[in-house]
Amino acid sequence: MLNPFDKVKVPAKTDDTIRIMLHRLPKINGNTPKDREIRRLMEYYQRIEKYYDFVLSFPKIDELHPFYVESINILIDINKLKVDLYITKKTSLVSMRILKKYMEEIRRSDSRESNKLMREAFGRVSSLLRKYRKYIDEIIDVTVQLKKMKAIDPTLPTIIVSGPPNVGKSTLVSRLSTAKPEVANYPFTTKEIHVGHIIINDNYVQVIDTPGILDRPNEKRNKIEAKAINALKNLDGIIVYMFDPSISSILTVDEQIHLFEEILTFKKVVIPVINKIDDKDINNYDSIVKELSRRSMKWYEISAESGLGLEELKKDLLNRLNISR
Repeated sequence: MLNPFDKVKVPAKTDDTIRIMLHRLPKINGNTPKDREIRRLMEYYQRIEKYYDFVLSFPKIDELHPFYVESINILIDINKLKVDLYITKKTSLVSMRILKKYMEEIRRSDSRESNKLMREAFGRVSSLLRKYRKYIDEIIDVTVQLKKMKAIDPTLPTIIVSGPPNVGKSTLVSRLSTAKPEVANYPFTTKEIHVGHIIINDNYVQVIDTPGILDRPNEKRNKIEAKAINALKNLDGIIVYMFDPSISSILTVDEQIHLFEEILTFKKVVIPVINKIDDKDINNYDSIVKELSRRSMKWYEISAESGLGLEELKKDLLNRLNISR
């Protein structure tokens, strides 16, 4: 599924459009004084029209996949976004009407008035853009962020790899995937997200890691990350939760278990995995095993670095996603 914002053509911000036009005006000539001033306003019209086309090309919110709706909501309140879109469209339409009106006036007027009329039109439209630049520039900024979301396809079966920091999430994504994972930036994290794909016959499964989102308890997350959780909940798939039993683990075993308990509330299938099994601290390992046994949960013991135990894990994941090998 193509990122619905991929094809949206983002115009220049309002101050940039005005600045560019001010720079361009002396360079635009014509066959007559009237022709020159009409050409100047026509170029301004074409630049304003880009704002109108921008709004028309923006995906219809009510038709978007819930994952993308939540992703938008991370950046801006949906109702505020709709207001920004409306004001941008309205401003561009009014500005184009003004420019058209003045081009007609220049055609009908004395040629000695043409430059004065052009400057008057330019000033009115520029004032209008400045008046509403807060709304126009805001929707431009939001769209630029949304266009960066190029790797995740919410319609594909998905394996979400979670766990404490430095547990080996990105390494596991690389090991499970058939190709080098893409690196994607998303509005809900300042860190990179790695997205790989498992291709079995004609079936595609995406495998993503989630640094900065699912690697710490909810009470330590900011509002943006909390909303990100809601976005991830809309992905169709299962969660692999990686425990770190090594002595160098950033989170204590108790903290890892607390985070694991939160992941279990997501109403998704969660597969526990003990990583770094070849570098385990026996006390940490025993505590993790005791907790999983208490819950009567099946777990996997792997080394994402060396590949130990990965084939069995991968087979189970694909079976749970109903992917035949």
